[in-house]
Amino acid sequence: MTLIIGLKSKDGIIITSDSKASAEITSNDTVQKVFKLSNHSAVGIAGDGGLAMYFLDQIKNGLNYGTGILDLAEQMRIKGKEKFNDFFEHLTPDKRPSLSLLLAGYTNEHPQKAEIYTLNSRDNFVPRKAVTGFECIGIPYIADYLLNRLYEVDIAEASAEEMGVLCIQETSSQDSSVGGPTKVYTFSATKNFQELSSEEVDKLREKTKQFQLAQKSKFYPEDPDSGSANPNPTEK
Repeated sequence: MTLIIGLKSKDGIIITSDSKASAEITSNDTVQKVFKLSNHSAVGIAGDGGLAMYFLDQIKNGLNYGTGILDLAEQMRIKGKEKFNDFFEHLTPDKRPSLSLLLAGYTNEHPQKAEIYTLNSRDNFVPRKAVTGFECIGIPYIADYLLNRLYEVDIAEASAEEMGVLCIQETSSQDSSVGGPTKVYTFSATKNFQELSSEEVDKLREKTKQFQLAQKSKFYPEDPDSGSANPNPTEK
């Protein structure tokens, strides 16, 4: 399975993902799930891995990336619907495999605005704009909970990177189908798409340990070797 998270920050767009692909008898931790479309747009894809890659290869070369993210979302809707109907014309929509897309980029307005959309094959890839400043696809439940509690639209880029990594780590700690090295991608209206190095991601992971939820010692102060942690054990 998959977790891909898109976050808008005051400095740009941050996309984080896991890199694990699981099948019935095999597992792989080196799968790329986020792809550059242009210097200032990207797409993440969740679902059947082999189908997802072939589907993306089929539609991305015919896209016009210079018309802004709103038009790009509409292009992907049209091409996605057409391609899926071609692939699975023998199946009703509810019987077809499910693919989800997370599309992020900038409008052509002045000033340019960051936008994130989700598109799903089950409803013919109709684009849905993120109204909260973030979106998650794949296995979103823990990430959605954390982001609804923690995220604010004026978050700095560095903090958004940490928040995305935290969501991936917390999800992988509870769901074994999410895992592998965490990937982090950033871009803005003026800064080109780039992937953070594994060393940079490791630093983010270390920093997010202070925020992780699994800190039982906060709830269980007793010292297993010396008994109660209360410095005055006679006091109630």
